[in-house]
Amino acid sequence: METPPAAAPAPLPPPARPSTPSYTVECIFRDFTCRRAALIRALTTDEKAFSRKYNAGTESLYLYGNSDGNWELRPPKLLMPPGQPDPRMFGIKLVRGNMKHPKWLAYIATHCDAWLIRISFFLGANLGTQARQHLSALINSLQTVHEAFVASDTYHRICHLEKMNVEIEDEDEGCGTEPTVCASCGNHYRRNGFWICCDECDRWFHGKCVKVTAAQAEHIGHYECPECCSDKKGHDYNVDPLLSVLYKRY
Repeated sequence: METPPAAAPAPLPPPARPSTPSYTVECIFRDFTCRRAALIRALTTDEKAFSRKYNAGTESLYLYGNSDGNWELRPPKLLMPPGQPDPRMFGIKLVRGNMKHPKWLAYIATHCDAWLIRISFFLGANLGTQARQHLSALINSLQTVHEAFVASDTYHRICHLEKMNVEIEDEDEGCGTEPTVCASCGNHYRRNGFWICCDECDRWFHGKCVKVTAAQAEHIGHYECPECCSDKKGHDYNVDPLLSVLYKRY
């Protein structure tokens, strides 16, 4: 008598899809406000500590606003779960490039807002229409991270410092080791401004202050400022005939 063949094994059930836990609107909004407060503090009250930690980093760093109200800078996790990971595992990647400090922080702030919204609606995936609308209304009742940052004293302070640094750079690039204050008006050098130096007194002047343009200066071999011209009796305008056009004989 032949033995009947063994029955084929039953197919394995499909793997269960990971389900997103249900969160209430209040729970999601509380998580949002805690993370938001942490990110705002990192960019305002704690801006100096934030910048110092970023500048000391030797690898790509991400900014995280945690649900306990604290912020941190750290590299991303090396091991990510398969599939679409929880957005809470990804922070805000800090890429600066050539951006000035105020613009860089404002750029981070906009990405903080996008990250917060992504987390909130990930947690609220199982909410109904009215609950999602309620969550949106609660979120919209608060300033964005970007709005809070640009309205902060920190933003105005670093913008002022940046402006001062630009002015110093302009002065340094103006005339090298030469004076960078106009002997006529007393104002400082500005980038792309035309200056001319008196060959008699070695003082520098804005071209507009002594009524000399860059094109005219190309034809002046020996420039004398108006004061030197007036102090010099018997000045020979034949040395530079153009000066007789620019200045009256004193």
